[in-house]
Amino acid sequence: MEPVFRRFDSFDFEADDRFQEGLKTLNLQETDEAKHLDMKLFFYNRFVEPIDRSGYKQWSIDQRHRRTSPGSHSDIREKQQTGEHTPTDTDKPTDTDTEVVQLSFAEVMRLVQEGKEVPGTTTLEVKATNQSPTPSQMDRKLKPWELSPISN
Repeated sequence: MEPVFRRFDSFDFEADDRFQEGLKTLNLQETDEAKHLDMKLFFYNRFVEPIDRSGYKQWSIDQRHRRTSPGSHSDIREKQQTGEHTPTDTDKPTDTDTEVVQLSFAEVMRLVQEGKEVPGTTTLEVKATNQSPTPSQMDRKLKPWELSPISN
């Protein structure tokens, strides 16, 4: 998702006429940044490409934290050059490390036939209730030949 978030950050909302017209109709206060961000996310999701709102917000917080943390990239490079190693957020697996690769149909079929788990799917724990089925509350629809009698 990180590439989508980066594209969202670089999207020029100021130059997009549809977005600007929508903002005018909402009469949004300039100081309400949270609502402004929600409007941008809604617009981007609707007209550009799908984006996970909560995921973006978390990613954005993480990005701000990385920029302001003492272990900035320049500090890390300096320590790598001197041979020091300090565990940082960059040592943890990122979204790009765990990003799901899109598989072809043949690859998915092979995984299913081998009984292996398909990456990116969730396994549901569905259990039988062993209860008798509930009788239908609706009347059965008539078949076409039952609707009108054949007249000769």
